[in-house]
Amino acid sequence: MESIIKFFCEILDWNWLGIIQSLSGVATLVIAYLALTSWKKQHKSQKITSLLDELTDSIHDFIQSVSVPAQHLQYIHIAIESCQYDVDLDKELEYPETVRYIQKEGRESATRLMDYIRPCSASVHKIKSLVVKAQMFNIENFQDCINACEMITWQYDRLQVVYSILSSNNMNWRHPKVIEHLGHLSDITYEDIQKHLSESQVSYLKFVKASYSREYNA
Repeated sequence: MESIIKFFCEILDWNWLGIIQSLSGVATLVIAYLALTSWKKQHKSQKITSLLDELTDSIHDFIQSVSVPAQHLQYIHIAIESCQYDVDLDKELEYPETVRYIQKEGRESATRLMDYIRPCSASVHKIKSLVVKAQMFNIENFQDCINACEMITWQYDRLQVVYSILSSNNMNWRHPKVIEHLGHLSDITYEDIQKHLSESQVSYLKFVKASYSREYNA
C-alpha cells in the first residue's frame, strides 16, 4: 500500500505542464506531417490529372488534323485503281497500277499529301513529349497509355511512308525492296488508319478513366 501511495506522490510531483507542452508539440508535428503528406499527394494527383488532360487534348487535336491526309489517301487509292485502264500500264510488274500512278502523278500527289500531313506534326510532337514527361510519375498501368499513343502517332508515320513512296518515281520497280515498299502502300488505307485510331483511342480513354478514378478516390 505504501509503495502505491509513494508511486502516486511521485506522479503528482511530475512537471505536468512541461509534459503536456511536449505532448502538444509532438501532436503538432504529427498533424503537420500528415497535412504535408496529404498536400503532396493531392499536388501529385493534380499534376497527373492536368498532364493527362493535356495529353487527351493533344490526341484529340491529332485525330482531327490527321483525318484530312487520311481522306486524301482515300482519293489516292481510287486514282491508283483507275490506272488499270491506262494504255501504258506494264502488267508484268507486281503492282502495275501503283507504279503507273506514281509515274504520272506521284510527285504532285506527294506534295499535296505533305501539305496535309504537315499540320499534324505539332500534335504528334506534343503527344510524344507528354508521354515521356508522364513516365516520371510512375502511373499505374501506364504502358497501356504508351501503347495507345504509339499506335495513334504511328498513323502519322505511315502517311510519311506513303509520301516517300509517291515522291520516288524513278525506282527500279522490279527490285524486291521496291516491291515490298509498294506493298506497304497498298496496305495503308483510309479505313485501316481509322480502325487503328478508333481502337487506340478506346484503349487510351479506358486507361485515363481508370487513372482519374484512382487519383480522385485517393
